[in-house]
Amino acid sequence: KMKEKTSKLFNLKNKIIIVTGGAGFLGSQFSSMLSDIGAIPIILDINEESINVLKKKFIKKKQKGIFYLVDLDDEREVNSVVNLVIKKHRKIDCLINAAGFTGQNMLKTNSDYFEKFEKYDFELWKKSLNGNLSSIFNVTKSVVNHMLKRKKGSIINIASDVGVISPDHRIYEANKKFNYKGTSFNTPIAYSVAKAGIISMTRYLATHWAKKGIRVNCISPAGVYKKHDRKFVEQLSQRIPLGRMAKPHELNGAIVYLCSNASSFVTGHNLIVDGGRTIW
Repeated sequence: KMKEKTSKLFNLKNKIIIVTGGAGFLGSQFSSMLSDIGAIPIILDINEESINVLKKKFIKKKQKGIFYLVDLDDEREVNSVVNLVIKKHRKIDCLINAAGFTGQNMLKTNSDYFEKFEKYDFELWKKSLNGNLSSIFNVTKSVVNHMLKRKKGSIINIASDVGVISPDHRIYEANKKFNYKGTSFNTPIAYSVAKAGIISMTRYLATHWAKKGIRVNCISPAGVYKKHDRKFVEQLSQRIPLGRMAKPHELNGAIVYLCSNASSFVTGHNLIVDGGRTIW
């Protein structure tokens, strides 16, 4: 009996779970894992190429998932997709806000994203805040009205360890002692500020909807390994008690926990998955 009860705690079978940025680096991990455990991920992404790549993987593995190409900054577009989901499934059990304007995007589009604060371009500041923070506002506002009708729902926002602590600027700078040339990127101020904003928004909404049956939590990961330069990994790993960066699948457990009844008394929490980085 006890065993049965415990497995039910984490059961997400047939749960309708929206994953924004669901075809991205972390989002695709979440989407695929959720499908594997019987949930139905609704994957929202602005990148058509990423959606097609993930779709092929889903078809190959016979996984369930529904894909929508959508601009999360466009309120009308978001509302119409959310309405389609409700029409088809009659509910949304969980929302995972995983979309973000990442360093990879920045590198591709404009190296000025990594400019020093003193010279930082106001338009890029706004663009980064929009991509990392305003899109969460948009999607959450659209989804929550349907959750409120059912008095039920879990919302998970993806923040970052640099929303809790300052980025360690030294890991991007050249260091002769370690024969380290430094990097062409850093953590821009708008990224840190947006991630801190996500943590604050999480707490605000958790208390706002506490009596309405809706839980709101966030996850703050440390750097997740994605074929980074070996010397950069070395620099960052020295600042993490577990001595390494996170592997992409290592956030999956936190997602299942916060989506499921296992966390039924947890709201407004920032679950830090950082190998101990923020405690040093």
